[in-house]
Amino acid sequence: MQYNRSLMKSILSGKANIAKAVNAELISLDDAPKGYAYFDEGAAKKFVIDSRW
Repeated sequence: MQYNRSLMKSILSGKANIAKAVNAELISLDDAPKGYAYFDEGAAKKFVIDSRW
């Protein structure tokens, strides 16, 4: 539990870049079909869709 608390504080303060650690990429809603296709091909990458773009 102590480890989780320290990790949470690091993420919230910006010291830990969690997106880089889990190999995630921010994409627009328009690029979502490409992201899903890339993931379906077996890419070891996660995509986070940001609909504000």
